[in-house]
Amino acid sequence: MKKFEPQTKARNFEYPARTKGSALAAEVRKEANGLTENQRGDYFNRGMQIVYGGSGTKEKVRSGH
Repeated sequence: MKKFEPQTKARNFEYPARTKGSALAAEVRKEANGLTENQRGDYFNRGMQIVYGGSGTKEKVRSGH
């Protein structure tokens, strides 16, 4: 009995040199290169708050009483 091999779809490997995403990424990189150390730190802290949530300050845990 002969095994059936599925036929693979033809893939398109021709990508454009410039896309909307690559243009936006280049613009953001150019803008980010002009930031000061303080601005970078502020953006980093804001990003960590977005990723991990919270206000950045710990709240006291209440007991169950």
